[in-house]
Amino acid sequence: MQKLLLFFALTGCVLQAQDKAGLTFWRASVTALAAANVMDVQSSWGKHELNPTLSNSSGNFGAQGALIKLGLQGSLVGIEYLITRRRPSARLYRALGFINFGAAAGIAGVAAHNYGVPQAR
Repeated sequence: MQKLLLFFALTGCVLQAQDKAGLTFWRASVTALAAANVMDVQSSWGKHELNPTLSNSSGNFGAQGALIKLGLQGSLVGIEYLITRRRPSARLYRALGFINFGAAAGIAGVAAHNYGVPQAR
C-alpha cells in the first residue's frame, strides 16, 4: 500500500515538472482514480456490502453496486472535464489532480482492506 501511494506521489511530481499546463497531471490523476475504483470493485465483488446503496437484495456487492460506482466516477470525471473545458488553467488542473490523487489513495486503501475480508456465504 505504501509503495502504491509513493508511486502516485512520484508520478504526480514528475508529471507536474514536465507539463506546465497541468493537463497531463490531471489525466494521470483520473487514470489513478479509475484504477483505484477497479481495484475496489474487484476486491468487493461477492462480499457483504455495508453500504445499502451498493448492495444487492442479498446484501452483497455485485453488478448493481459496480454500475453505481462506475456512474459516480463517470459523473465526477465528466463534471471535471466540463469545468476545465471552459476555462483551462494550470492551477485548476493541479487542484483537481490533487483531489483525484487523494481520492484514489483513499479508495485504494479501502480496496486493500477489502482483500482481507472473507467472501460472503
